[in-house]
Amino acid sequence: MNTLLEVGLGSAERILGSRFLLAFLLPVVLAAGASGALAMAAADASPGDALRAWQGFSASSQLMAALWAVLSLVGAAYLLALFHLPFLRLLEGYWPETALLDGLRERRTERHRRAAEERWRQVAELHAKQEHTRASALAGELAARYPPRPHLADGCLPTALGNRLRAMEFYPLDRYGIDSVVIWPRLVPLLPPEATARVTSARTSLDVAVTLLGLSAVFGTAWPLVLLVLEGPGLLAALSLLAWLLAWGAYRAALQAATAYGQEVAVVFDLHRTALPRHLGFAVPVNPAEERRMWDDLAQFYLRNLPLPDRSAHGGAAAGGLGAQ
Repeated sequence: MNTLLEVGLGSAERILGSRFLLAFLLPVVLAAGASGALAMAAADASPGDALRAWQGFSASSQLMAALWAVLSLVGAAYLLALFHLPFLRLLEGYWPETALLDGLRERRTERHRRAAEERWRQVAELHAKQEHTRASALAGELAARYPPRPHLADGCLPTALGNRLRAMEFYPLDRYGIDSVVIWPRLVPLLPPEATARVTSARTSLDVAVTLLGLSAVFGTAWPLVLLVLEGPGLLAALSLLAWLLAWGAYRAALQAATAYGQEVAVVFDLHRTALPRHLGFAVPVNPAEERRMWDDLAQFYLRNLPLPDRSAHGGAAAGGLGAQ
């Protein structure tokens, strides 16, 4: 039985992908199971009653019901995956343009910006007091939670999750002049397998937390309303509200996962960013200023189709590693 289960799971992973299984299908199965248990409790039924009802079906009916259940769960997980990115962007703070949300966005963004500025002032004070270890620890925490200080004015978002992911986006721009939104999709296919596995694992953890957050919020909202409308047991309605505690815990987990994901992305840019220019046949510059110009040229090429200067390894590269400007 265990061998068959392992083979089945292995086949599902190859077909659907481990990220889909962990981040979408498994949470859907858990939510469906919790909903089924709640429905049975509301109907004053027991698992034994459900088992006896199941045994009352013919073998072919059981097979069809099982197949329908599996396809329904996979279909629901697929729909969830389609709406995952829009939901994540809402959690980041990319909200629709309305008068109410515009005001809330501005207030919360300013609140995060002021908090970051205040903590940067604390870093400066700690350095002034020669408490460099504490200052470095606080600066590292700020680097993971907010965009770099030069970009606070135009880079802050109204949510903590959004700012942690923004910090990840701004890191390569601040350090190397790399527009991560443009370069990242073109760099990922060139990464070594171990780097890809680390980034995928970190992103899967973030997706799992975000999915659990969304499903818990829906569960904690829909079931109390259903039970109240159907005049179900009040205790069950109250217990179903506990799903909001799970949603809160999932959001806290998403914050930690976003930080870990950002660290993995930063490591990729630190160690493997030259894979793209090498793949294009460019001589990789050793001068930081010239490297920033190279990345700007690449971004302009991909975004605006501007012609690239001759930066090939055999196209008149200077001693510093770049062709003459």
